[in-house]
Amino acid sequence: MRRFRWMAGLLGASVVLNLVLGWLVLATPTPREHRGRGFDRMVARIEASLPEADRPVFRGVLDREREGYAGALAALRAARAEVDAAMTRDPFDPEVLRLAMTRWSERWTGFNAIFTETLVHAMAEVSPEGRARIAASQPPVR
Repeated sequence: MRRFRWMAGLLGASVVLNLVLGWLVLATPTPREHRGRGFDRMVARIEASLPEADRPVFRGVLDREREGYAGALAALRAARAEVDAAMTRDPFDPEVLRLAMTRWSERWTGFNAIFTETLVHAMAEVSPEGRARIAASQPPVR
C-alpha cells in the first residue's frame, strides 16, 4: 500500500510538472522572425517570403548595388540614433526630439528615393512567383 501511494504521488507530480512545462512552452512567445530595425527587418521579411532559389538572386542585387545606397543608409541610421538619443535625453527637450525626427524624415525620403532603384532591379531578377510572394507578404497599411 505504501508503495502504491508513493507511485501515485510520483505520477501526480510528473503530470503536474508536464503540465507546467507544456504551459511554459505554449505561453512563451516565440521569437519574432524578423529582428532588427527598419532596413534590416524589411530585407529579412522580403528574403523570408521568397522561394529558396530567389533568395541568393535578391541578395546578389542588394550586394552588387550596396555602394549606391550605403551612404544614404548610414545617414538614415545616424538620424535614427539621434532620435533615440533625443527620446532618452534627461531632461527631455521636445524641440530636440522634433528636430531629430525632422532630420530622420528627410534622410528616410532620401534613402527611399535611392533604394527604390535597387529594389526595382532586384524585383526584375527574381521569379514571378517570388514577386507574387513578396506582394502577398507585405503587412497591411494601418
